[in-house]
Amino acid sequence: MSEAVPAPSPPPTSPTKAQVFAKRLISTLALWVLVVAAIVVGKAPLFFILLGMLGLVGVWELTKMDPSLPSPWRCGLLGLSIAWFAVIFSLSLRNEWGWPPLVDLGFIAAAVLGAFLPTLFRPLDGRNTLWAILYFIVGFLYVPWLCSFMVRVLFLPGVAENGWLRGLPYLVFLIGATKFTDCGAYIVGSLIGRHKMIPHVSPGKTWEGMIGAALGAVGAGLAVYFGWRADMPLLNPVSATVMCLVLAAVCVVGDLAESVVKRCLGVKDSGKLLPGIGGALDLIDSLLFTAPVFYFYLWYVSGK
Repeated sequence: MSEAVPAPSPPPTSPTKAQVFAKRLISTLALWVLVVAAIVVGKAPLFFILLGMLGLVGVWELTKMDPSLPSPWRCGLLGLSIAWFAVIFSLSLRNEWGWPPLVDLGFIAAAVLGAFLPTLFRPLDGRNTLWAILYFIVGFLYVPWLCSFMVRVLFLPGVAENGWLRGLPYLVFLIGATKFTDCGAYIVGSLIGRHKMIPHVSPGKTWEGMIGAALGAVGAGLAVYFGWRADMPLLNPVSATVMCLVLAAVCVVGDLAESVVKRCLGVKDSGKLLPGIGGALDLIDSLLFTAPVFYFYLWYVSGK
């Protein structure tokens, strides 16, 4: 008598859009609890901990996305990133207006020099060695250096006598407009999205979702602006609205940029830190692009 052949196990079912959104919502609310706690305190150290941890975890995730990256370059990039955040945070606390551009140039030079150092102590491996060198340099610029512009926004207007950060409303404006761009695009795209935007990079993004992206950015940004209007002299209703639309467009580019990196490396998410979102890099990918744009606008209108 022949033995019964066990039935094949059914393939795992993919989560529905509603389930994905629920996970994203929970993770987003948890993060906003931390942001609100930092706002209530209004002092630099808590923001430094949040921004520094997100930045460093993002760097760690970036180094893990390519398992072929040799350990000398992986450890070197992590070490340089730790030194970068430590230096800019200490200079910001000491000077109360951030740090001079020479610090940026010095660390960028260190990234270039440090990327070549491992080649002096190990055999060359053709294009693989060149890839590791470029990965190190671009990785530093992409995550820790761009992430530091959120710290620049925080310190651009200076520090009040009681230690309260005058740039806090601007940072919340930046985060609100950027992250609600993602939320608006996801909700509207899921409901009425039909026309794919750039399917070879991100199949889920649609042109209809851009409507939700703009509405989310303007709604969240103006809510922060009118709630803190007296503390945000570098913006007015018109410039705040225009900046929200600009940030929405840049946010989409930043999100697509990380999608390019992940597709080239064959990974779905940068990590599993945040259910429904992915890793820390998945969380801050768009902020890495919107923060420099917003900072340079504030720097220009402030006349510094």
